[in-house]
Amino acid sequence: MYYVGVDLHKETSWFYIVDANGKKVDSRNISNKPEILKRYLKKIPKPFTLAVEATYNWYYFVDLAEQYAVKVFLANSYELKAFAKRHKKTDKIDARLIAQILQKGYLPVVTIADQHTRQVRELLRYRINLVTDRSRNIYRLKALLDKLGHNSSGDFTTYKRLNIIVIEKLPIIYADIVKNYIERIRDLTRKLSDIEKNIITISYKDPDMLNLMSLPGIGPFSAALIKSEIIDISRFVTFNRLCAYAGLAPRVSASANKTFHGPLNINRRKYLQWILLENVYHFISAIPEMQDKYTILKQRKGHNTAKVALAREMLKIIYHVLKERRPFYFDKKEPKIQSVAATALCGV
Repeated sequence: MYYVGVDLHKETSWFYIVDANGKKVDSRNISNKPEILKRYLKKIPKPFTLAVEATYNWYYFVDLAEQYAVKVFLANSYELKAFAKRHKKTDKIDARLIAQILQKGYLPVVTIADQHTRQVRELLRYRINLVTDRSRNIYRLKALLDKLGHNSSGDFTTYKRLNIIVIEKLPIIYADIVKNYIERIRDLTRKLSDIEKNIITISYKDPDMLNLMSLPGIGPFSAALIKSEIIDISRFVTFNRLCAYAGLAPRVSASANKTFHGPLNINRRKYLQWILLENVYHFISAIPEMQDKYTILKQRKGHNTAKVALAREMLKIIYHVLKERRPFYFDKKEPKIQSVAATALCGV
């Protein structure tokens, strides 16, 4: 078996190949043009496994490498730093490091998402970017109207509110700027409407997403985002591993009889962490047990700590909902959570 380490960049990639004994076989810089990559991958001695660092542009490279390699791995960029030497860093050294760690069996890897999951992720992130762009334009439009002494209250995401902005009485330069802002907001709103229809269609076709939508505060977008970030719940043997993956586990530093708990780990799925912290308020308000727990924790530890703690409780239910492949049941008339997940959570 041969082992290939790749330091992937935008236009070129450095390949470093070692044999089963860790001896160098080849090392060279290759253009990222598909025809050149295919030609080189065909020349690599067979069989071989390949590892590439999880950079922003790994999609096409992994799909191409899987056609020739026995197995392709995505290396965890954050954890690779523990193996790297600090005093010297080049593309060749990085590729050699990946190949050697792969050959020794110590490579820290991340899961390679399938084609469908990647497409869903990109759609959801595009939606997040559109919402951010629309909010930015709304804030700028409101600020300009405030400067001109016009009313800036109301929901500027609706056509009704945008239509009542009086442009005719403004000086021509201001009128053009306001008109452009309004057109941009309307265009972004139309695009968001179309994307949300696609997200709803995707969510209602996936059984796991339907089960997730049974939780308070989780709609089609949140369910699709959670599922696409987790990918497959079976790869998490315990809830603690999922909690660390989502970035909801605090750092722990222990020595002798002293233990220190620090801030949340930065090596996490940022979109999964974000959506859980955004939805946790709906989760708290819908379940009396969670309201009581939040109130107690807030008094003892403060708002932020209580928020993260309840987000962990929400994630625990999500973990069991996906593991058991069943919806979350909660009867508002009788404050009792009727699932195995909630039994573990609330001791019911």
